[in-house]
Amino acid sequence: MPYQMHRIFCASPGDLEEERRAFYDLIGSLNEEDAMSRGLLLVPLSILPNAADKRLFQAAVSENIRSCSYYVQVLEDTWGGAEKNFERDYALALRCASDPDFPMQGVAVLFKKPLLPHRVEPEVADLKRRLQAPEFETPAEYRERLRGILSQWLAAIPSARAAV
Repeated sequence: MPYQMHRIFCASPGDLEEERRAFYDLIGSLNEEDAMSRGLLLVPLSILPNAADKRLFQAAVSENIRSCSYYVQVLEDTWGGAEKNFERDYALALRCASDPDFPMQGVAVLFKKPLLPHRVEPEVADLKRRLQAPEFETPAEYRERLRGILSQWLAAIPSARAAV
């Protein structure tokens, strides 16, 4: 049975591996609970944690983002070091979302409460202020917020199954 696929990229710099794994788990749950019965399949994409320097394959990362329907940016205190920085990727996702020639339909940012609030990069703090975004503190809060965003996006996708 063919499915209409919708790719979702999750960018998680710094010490956010738990959040990246939860992203994959939630996508799997939503596919099982709702998407597949509607002929849809959400396809999760991210940078694997053992990729020490994404600059080596930045062109592929950018192409993946351009091909996505949705983009999730998870931030705590940094966009990431030079070898794994996601600021440019977020800007690319916003550009794709504003250009009808790309499939990007939505961009979301989730902010984790920083362990060291005095060490938050000014650009990250500024984005949080501009978006007036609340922080999540626990893994359960993160999963709840992410599930809400993913569920909202999924609900907006028309079913790929013909009415019988």
